[in-house]
Amino acid sequence: MRFHLLGLIMLAAASCGVRNVNYYYFPAVSVSAKIAQDSAMLSYLKPYRDSLTVFTSGLVGKTDTGYFAERPSSNLGSLCADLVLRTGDSVLFANTGMHADLSVLNLGGLRTALPSGTITMGNMYEVMPFENNVVVVKLSGMAMDSLFRHVLKRGGDPISGLKLEVDEKPNYTAILGERRFDSRRDYWVATSDYLALGGDGFAMFNKPLDIVYTGISVRRALTVGIQHETAKLGVVQKRTERRIVYANEAAVPKK
Repeated sequence: MRFHLLGLIMLAAASCGVRNVNYYYFPAVSVSAKIAQDSAMLSYLKPYRDSLTVFTSGLVGKTDTGYFAERPSSNLGSLCADLVLRTGDSVLFANTGMHADLSVLNLGGLRTALPSGTITMGNMYEVMPFENNVVVVKLSGMAMDSLFRHVLKRGGDPISGLKLEVDEKPNYTAILGERRFDSRRDYWVATSDYLALGGDGFAMFNKPLDIVYTGISVRRALTVGIQHETAKLGVVQKRTERRIVYANEAAVPKK
């Protein structure tokens, strides 16, 4: 390891025109389970460890089934998209009097499943470890078409307020609420600030007609939504419907 580091130092020095180079050697330190525990360090870390344990074990909600992230549709993706839409719609209406039409997330942002039974704060950090915020973006009909095609090209992503059906051509039919997609109008899309900045190839968000920043993290939106549904229904509401349907399942892109 030290020789690789030394080579990088010499290369960097040479590229900067430096002729006098100081050589530094960093001895390797072996780490294994045989090393004795440092009692002073353990004592120092204990209050933080105990506090973290209490926080992550805090109850958020309950489910009667496992929630998993899959393509083209999944119950975890639908749950998260629903809760982000609910949050984005609430903030958008408070600021503009308008309602959000749909929400779109990237499946890769959901890092693990939610268990059947008790959901804790630790579970929420596991499924959503990123510090992204909910934003609501106003897109033109042309940008919406690009959004749908990108989601379908990826094999599906979490959506809410929207159903996409793809025939074998492939052509798509988009239904928002109970109405077919109208490319002549604009739409409000709740999403994460990561996607709003063009992350994961969602370049159609780069030039929005308008944008509303909620200041609420995606994790917070999911946590509060799960708490609300558990308090109201006893468990998180099931999401069993297929929101993205391909006529030829064998042709679904694998990402």
